[in-house]
Amino acid sequence: IIKMILELFENINQPYETLTEDGCILYPEQCYYLCKISISSLIASLYALYKEYYELALIPFGVFLTSIIYWYKPIPNTWRHKLDVTYVKFALFYNSIRAYNSEYYIIYYITIIISLCFYPLGIYLYNKKMYWESIYSHSMVHIIANISNFILYTGYVIPLTDYFDYLNPIFTNQINLEDCNQIINLEKI
Repeated sequence: IIKMILELFENINQPYETLTEDGCILYPEQCYYLCKISISSLIASLYALYKEYYELALIPFGVFLTSIIYWYKPIPNTWRHKLDVTYVKFALFYNSIRAYNSEYYIIYYITIIISLCFYPLGIYLYNKKMYWESIYSHSMVHIIANISNFILYTGYVIPLTDYFDYLNPIFTNQINLEDCNQIINLEKI
């Protein structure tokens, strides 16, 4: 098992094989399949709107858009590929930060970690020329990540306007300057 895990991560940065004359790394029916799977992000976005998490709805909606833009004709190292990868990393980071201390944050983090496990597996399978299996693995990233979005949006998430107040007492009136003077003894400076 350890050998297989090491192989998964060794293959992550290998170059993609061009499968079509126009430079795509997948065949058209595989691209179409991934575009259809990307709709799961749109559904998660609509659910966030329904739950009135308006700014959170932008995150899966952006994943939906960048995925469609890239997967309709996946050519690596193009602006479309870089946009998709960069936005997905941003979305993962943003949602992970916003999930902190939400009602279902533990379940959210568990499911998002499970979804991320399918990413290196998909690359491993692709490099073994198991293209459909790779597609299914990448699909699991989308599906499980959006299940984690549903989990997050189902419970209470601290509103963005209150978020920094919650995380950092410096932004609130909870710190008394007199207490600080006693701690660091400003009178002696």
